[in-house]
Amino acid sequence: MCKSFTITKGWFMNSKEIRDSFVNFFESKGHLHLPGSSLIPKDPTLLFTAAGMVPLKSYFLGEEVPLRTRITTVQKCLRTNDIENVGYTARHHTFFEMLGNFSIGDYFKEDAISWAVEYVTKSLGLPFENLWVTIYKEDRKTQEIWK
Repeated sequence: MCKSFTITKGWFMNSKEIRDSFVNFFESKGHLHLPGSSLIPKDPTLLFTAAGMVPLKSYFLGEEVPLRTRITTVQKCLRTNDIENVGYTARHHTFFEMLGNFSIGDYFKEDAISWAVEYVTKSLGLPFENLWVTIYKEDRKTQEIWK
């Protein structure tokens, strides 16, 4: 069951304001804002763009050199892998916008985690004590960072 809490900023943001604040935050951290790509990816192994990193795959594979090593995007995504859960749970959707910050060999977990916490607590005003973090059980580095 979710706990209720008061947003410390004292106001609510609509989806455009959240998108804009996310992009502005990561631009302030040196990220280049790239526009979202098509839901139909250039990657022939994929039917739809299902994650924010899909349009950046060639950078991660070293096939192309990005304009910058820090990138932020707002990517429209379509997922059908768990379509049977849509409408039955509050967290399953087929279409959504993924807000992403990406490092192409620039920064790693410590900065990514620190900035994520800074964004949600300072920019969005969510109380730190209300955050729930999940970590892959074998990811010892991330477990140490969160301690």
